[in-house]
Amino acid sequence: MLEQRVAGATTTAPPRTPWPAELRVVAFVDRFNAALVRSWADPMVRRGTIGMGLVAAGSISPAFLPGDTFDTPASPLIERFGLEWLGTGLGRVVTTVLLAVGMLLLVDAWLRMRPVHGRKAPSMAWLLWSLPIMLAPPLFSRDAYSYAAQGQIVLRGMDPYAVGPFWVAGPFADQVDPMWVQTPAPYGPLALQVQHAIVGLFPENAYVSAVAMRVPALLAVGLLAYALPRLAERYGVSGRHALWLGVLNPLVMMHFIGGAHGDAVMVALVTLALLLASRGQLVVATMTLAAATAYKQTAILALIGVVGMALQAQTDLAPGAAARLKALMRHGLAYGSVLGATFVAITTLTGLGWGWVGNLSVPVSLRSLLSPPTFVGSAVEWLMRVGGMPESATDVPVPLAQTIGLVAGLAGIAWITWRVAPRNPVLATAGAMLVLCASGPVLHPWYLLWGGLLLAAVRLSAAQLRTIVVVTLFFVTYGVVDATVSNGTWALGVSAAMWMIARLRAHRRRAHEQANEPVLVAALPRR
Repeated sequence: MLEQRVAGATTTAPPRTPWPAELRVVAFVDRFNAALVRSWADPMVRRGTIGMGLVAAGSISPAFLPGDTFDTPASPLIERFGLEWLGTGLGRVVTTVLLAVGMLLLVDAWLRMRPVHGRKAPSMAWLLWSLPIMLAPPLFSRDAYSYAAQGQIVLRGMDPYAVGPFWVAGPFADQVDPMWVQTPAPYGPLALQVQHAIVGLFPENAYVSAVAMRVPALLAVGLLAYALPRLAERYGVSGRHALWLGVLNPLVMMHFIGGAHGDAVMVALVTLALLLASRGQLVVATMTLAAATAYKQTAILALIGVVGMALQAQTDLAPGAAARLKALMRHGLAYGSVLGATFVAITTLTGLGWGWVGNLSVPVSLRSLLSPPTFVGSAVEWLMRVGGMPESATDVPVPLAQTIGLVAGLAGIAWITWRVAPRNPVLATAGAMLVLCASGPVLHPWYLLWGGLLLAAVRLSAAQLRTIVVVTLFFVTYGVVDATVSNGTWALGVSAAMWMIARLRAHRRRAHEQANEPVLVAALPRR
């Protein structure tokens, strides 16, 4: 009954006789191989794989490899294959072109794979696209080097919440972005123990440890490929659209796989938690959410979705705002307690303590012009400086704008919890995370994937879908340009221009290839 109330199911499947374990393994392997073969048969999958291969070739560049790779004497592999020239001006141009062309092929393949007019998104495209870059250096971000340094800190018995990568001087510290080399870790204890386990396999090799951070990211994307389409289908949304929009999204390839960001594990666990909750397994879902929160604290916002599903499952809810408020508070307290208890247990088992609480301000030390409040504050600050105002006055706009943004964000999340969560828990979770991104003082492109991927499990109009595609194109372009241009302001301007060209090209293709396309909502099954 609870599952039917949460997800709108109307029938109960008859019990099935379980297969022996050996047969289940054989059947899984057979299905996996068949899915790989079917996916590879799609020409767009092959085009995207070639694109990612070019990205991997373009990553052999000073922009991504450790700083001393091309120094004299160069790294052994660089010398063995005669690739020293890639560190020169000509080499940088060649690798930049390879990177840009590769991403263009990936985006083109993704746009053409959109499942309309009976087309289906190949289920294993995400894996085939990931394989070419699994051994490439960390792409579009140096965070993986920070993960390796933090894992080394734990391996040496130091407190990662008290000391930064500087304390593991040498290869582990050398590749960390100078901005973070002195800062302790802000991540959850589960993430740090995963980093510790990976570095434990390669304790003397900082570069290999950083590259190996892709393994949990790849597994997380695999979990997303399983959970997201099923979550979408439980709410009457096409699973093949969810796979295309959420899992095969080029930003996932760029930042979850390419950048090896721990956010991938957090988002995958949140999606799994929502799927479990939609099936009526609310306690297990909340415990899964606690694991996601122990990986990255942002996941706690998904409790809004779990509480919303619990409210939908309640059969004796009286009408009226007072009854709804009482039910929200009761479910919030109940499942919040489960989350808190599970989080405490995970923290205790990791043995790393609660030092992350004081480090939550570490990422905020970066001035991110992608963040709307920070951008507005910085613009006002610049105008004040141009006007010759004293420094005591010009120091005010940025922190003031960031404070206003946070207050507005909290108000928006509260409104979403009250108005949206009882009607659409998945949309509420996605909205809360996106509001946090938009109102926070720091915004990186991969932050948008926290809630953006969940939108793939929500009913979307054609206009809303086009907006998501446009945002994806913009941030893909921004990431490519930002990887090749050291000045972030230039990256913003060039990204905007290239985004306009890419959007025009996509629009023209849509007019020629997808004429008379049905509106997405009308094409989806109803609950």
